[in-house]
Amino acid sequence: MKLLLIPALVLATVGSPAPVRFEADGIRVGVDLVTGAAVSLKEAGSLPLLVSGSAVESLSGDSLAVDLDGRQLILGAGLRLARVEGGYSLTTHGMPFSLTAGEATISTDRVASFKLTEKGFDFGALGRLEGLAVTAKVLAPAAQTAPPPAATGQDAVSPEKSTRQAKMKILRRVFSGGDPLAPANAASSYSVRMIPRVTPDGAP
Repeated sequence: MKLLLIPALVLATVGSPAPVRFEADGIRVGVDLVTGAAVSLKEAGSLPLLVSGSAVESLSGDSLAVDLDGRQLILGAGLRLARVEGGYSLTTHGMPFSLTAGEATISTDRVASFKLTEKGFDFGALGRLEGLAVTAKVLAPAAQTAPPPAATGQDAVSPEKSTRQAKMKILRRVFSGGDPLAPANAASSYSVRMIPRVTPDGAP
């Protein structure tokens, strides 16, 4: 007898009504029926939400189950579900989101319109998802990769090194006839004439 009760309990849990339900005259939250265009703050159990007679948006990080004429949409935080002409519309505050039913998933940017079918949900050009329930969830923003540092080249020369190289070139030009202080050139008259031209900075 106990074994026979287990499947019945499972079916009762899956088919239990959601705390938020779209009806012909408005949106029911618990026992309250919200009508009109004015948006008000309500609670579905412990979940805060914004609701009007045609739209609902969860303000909690937890998922919100919404009944749609025999189907169920699991609404994540940051998503707004509204009734529009010919069906329903899902929108976000500028973030992309995913729609999942079983192992099938489709993604879209900011908005997705759909209608209910005998097999599930028809999202038009985005595709179809079969089943009794669809989970809508805002996607986390992709991590931005820092641009690589600009190539500086391996032969970059610092100002100090450039100055030293310039002085070396000047010294090589001044002493092109040989080092006047070398012993081999000490007695040369040319070397003697070159000595006064050597300055501390190596300038000619």
